[in-house]
Amino acid sequence: MAKKILIVDDDRLSITLIRFALKEQMYDVATAEDGLQALDAVKTFKPDLIVLDVQMPKMSGFEFMYELKNIPGGSAIPIIMLTANDNMQDIFFAEGVKGYFVKPIDPSKLEAKIRSCLG
Repeated sequence: MAKKILIVDDDRLSITLIRFALKEQMYDVATAEDGLQALDAVKTFKPDLIVLDVQMPKMSGFEFMYELKNIPGGSAIPIIMLTANDNMQDIFFAEGVKGYFVKPIDPSKLEAKIRSCLG
């Protein structure tokens, strides 16, 4: 059974590139364009890992992570952050993030990180 990855980003180009790369590696991929959509997707799609942008409309990536903890099993889902700011490493790791990438990202490096997070 394919591992499930949820991509959360308001940038459609980023979503398209990441989704394409992950589907080539046989992952089951769902997407959301903001944190509110992502919370719904977590409940229905039940991802094994979340790729999450920091800056989004309606709800930031950090707000999403806070709300995710209120969903049963949500705090156990590994998160890889995407950001345009390369000075956030300490904040990410303090929040328990498994990894982060500064945009623009290299999809092959992201996929390698996902593979290591999922075992």
